[in-house]
Amino acid sequence: MQIVHIWRYIRRNRRLKWLLALSVFIIILVIFISYVEVRSNEHFSSIWSVIYFAMVTITTVGYGDITPVTTAGRILTILLFSIGVVLIGIMTGSIASILTASRIREGMGLKKVELNKHVIICGYNFNIERVIGGIINASKRSVPDIVLINTRADSEITALIELFPEATIRFVHGDYTSESTLNRASIEKASSVIILADPGPDGQSKPDDRTLLSTLTIKSLAREVEVCAELLDFTNEAHLKRAGVDQIVLSGEFSGFLLSSAVTTPGITQALREIMKIRGGNDLRREKMPRDLVGKTFKEAVLDFLERDSSILIGIITEKKTFNMEQMLTGDKGSIDDYIRRKFEEAGRNLEIESKGRVSVRMNPGKDYKITEYDNAVILTQKPEEPAL
Repeated sequence: MQIVHIWRYIRRNRRLKWLLALSVFIIILVIFISYVEVRSNEHFSSIWSVIYFAMVTITTVGYGDITPVTTAGRILTILLFSIGVVLIGIMTGSIASILTASRIREGMGLKKVELNKHVIICGYNFNIERVIGGIINASKRSVPDIVLINTRADSEITALIELFPEATIRFVHGDYTSESTLNRASIEKASSVIILADPGPDGQSKPDDRTLLSTLTIKSLAREVEVCAELLDFTNEAHLKRAGVDQIVLSGEFSGFLLSSAVTTPGITQALREIMKIRGGNDLRREKMPRDLVGKTFKEAVLDFLERDSSILIGIITEKKTFNMEQMLTGDKGSIDDYIRRKFEEAGRNLEIESKGRVSVRMNPGKDYKITEYDNAVILTQKPEEPAL
C-alpha cells in the first residue's frame, strides 16, 4: 500500500520524475563506461573506484586521478557530466525551493512550532509589548521561548519580534480558539498560556467570550497548562474560573485606586509604579520558600531574606497541590466506591492524588504565621543594573 502512495506522489511531482529519470540514465551510463573501460583501464576494476569516478564527474569536481582512456569511454563521460550538471542544478533548485517555502511558511505563521516548555501568548492588543518585556525581564536564568498566536499582518508581527532580539519568538497565524491553530503552537508541550483581550479577526466579537472559548479548548487539549487570562468585564470572572483559568487579571482593576491614591496619599502611586516597572527599579518576585524556613515564623523569614540578599519578604503564596479522593466518595459502602478503593489498593496508591490546587495569597500574614512546605515567598528585590552601552 505504501508503494502505491509513493508511486502516486512521484507521478504528481514533475520535478521528482525528472530527477528519477536522470538518475536512472546516469546509472546506465556509468555501467556502460565501466564496461568499455574495464579491459584497458585498471582504475575501473573496483566497484568503489567506479562510484568514486561517477560522483567526481557528476559534480564536475574532476580531480583527474581516474579518467577514461578509450574513445567510447570519453564520449560517454562527456554525456555523463553534461547530465550531471542538469541533475545537480535540479537538486539544488529543489532544496532551495523547499527551504525558501519553509521559511516563508514560518514567517507567515503557517508552520507547526516544535518547542517545549514555551509560553504562548494568544491574541493581540496594546499590552502585548509589555507582556513580552515582562516575561523576558522576569526570567532569572534563561528566557523561555515565546509563541504568538493572532491574526495580525506578517509585517506587524515581524516588527514586534525585532523589538526583542534577546528572546526566541515564533509566530502562529490563526484563531486561537481553534484546535488546529493551538496544535500548530504545540499547546500540549507549553508551560503556560497568556490570553489577551482580543475582539478577534473581525473586530466584532466580545473579547471575554473568546477568552472563555479558548480556555475551554486549551484545557481540553492540555489540562495541566497554566492559563492566565485578561478579563474586561468582572461579571465574567466566575465563568472563566469554571472553565479552568488559573490566573485572572481584570483590565483596569487598579485604575480607580491609583487615581484616588494620587490625591489622597501622595507617593503611593509612584511606589506602585516603581514596583511594576519592567526595567530598572525594584522587582516583585515569587520564589520557593527555602526548606530551612519551614516551621519558622513569618518574622524570622523576613529577617532571613534580608540577611540573605537584602530582599524584603512581603507576603506568602500557598499552593497545595493535593486533594483527598476519599472526600469525593460517598459515606456509604457502595459498590462503585468499593471498586475505586480496591483499584487504588491494587495499584499500591492511597486516595490522596496530586492535582493542581487553588492558589491563596496572604500579604503580611502576621509575624506569628508559621511557614509551611506549600508556601512560596513574595519578595521585593532590587533589579540588577543594566550594563552601560
